[in-house]
Amino acid sequence: MHDLTRHPVLLLHGTNGAAWTMENAHRVFDEAGFTCHSLTYRAHDLPPGPDRDAQMIGLSIADYLDDARQAIDSDAPKPIVVGHSLGAVLAQLLAAEDRIAAGVLINSSIVNGMLPTTDLERDLGKMFMSAGAFWNKAMGQDFELLAQFGLNTLPEPLQHQIHERLDTESGRVLFEFMFWMYDVNQTTLVEPDAVSCPLLFLSGTKDRAVSTSTARAMAARYASADFRAVEGACHYMQYDSQWPQVAQDVLGWLSERL
Repeated sequence: MHDLTRHPVLLLHGTNGAAWTMENAHRVFDEAGFTCHSLTYRAHDLPPGPDRDAQMIGLSIADYLDDARQAIDSDAPKPIVVGHSLGAVLAQLLAAEDRIAAGVLINSSIVNGMLPTTDLERDLGKMFMSAGAFWNKAMGQDFELLAQFGLNTLPEPLQHQIHERLDTESGRVLFEFMFWMYDVNQTTLVEPDAVSCPLLFLSGTKDRAVSTSTARAMAARYASADFRAVEGACHYMQYDSQWPQVAQDVLGWLSERL
């Protein structure tokens, strides 16, 4: 793998999670000889309860982006960023700032300018609309909704294990990427022409939160991006049975592109 491991790896988790959701990805890169850091965004390490929710309310993707910036050692080579869901949005924002060597984007949430391409994605948006002013709340994860849209290919015991460890998330964060057209700060706006590093979009064909067609359209915005559909994988692809082979393919892609 020549000198790939000179690049540290920064792993960025999705909404409602923490560094633990990236353990399977962390293990792959650690065993391959990389120096890895799995970031937990601010307030996401707090235990469940009113204090956590109070600190969560009002947090922005811009805050998590600042957390990611601070996790990057400016004296080290640029990192490879592996982001899941919201973490993949952060990876694109970091790429536009020329802060990373490459990005591996696992079922990326949408960025500014992207519209849903399936009825299931539209249905998910409607569900959030029915929650009222959710952007002023700390939002938990409903098991049935999560199992339907995010964990649908996983065994039910594993679905429950993941759900039990997930916690509340800033509703503002959810609003900023799902309803970017109403975000006055345009928080998830990425200028595609500002991205020159290689990006690999991985899209599970059974992901009901961000469809393969939407992910493919997002990847097409970037001249330096590659796209790969992962047959039968859900939104939490890193827990699917395909993950070990996908991870090896990612290492091969990095050796070709860096």
